[in-house]
Amino acid sequence: MKIDPHADFPVRECPGCAVAVPANENRCPICGYEFPARGLLHRNLLWIVLLCLALLLIPLFLSLR
Repeated sequence: MKIDPHADFPVRECPGCAVAVPANENRCPICGYEFPARGLLHRNLLWIVLLCLALLLIPLFLSLR
């Protein structure tokens, strides 16, 4: 996936020096703080929740029949 370097990205605040850093950057250009990467669980949390809900609701719907 190619990211357009000229696109306007939202910004986040660096906790180390309080500078506004573009959201597509992983490191602060001033103090060098590295933002934590999203883990596998965080990226797939929505799918995990939907799967758990489906597994809980399927027996309920089958018992209503």
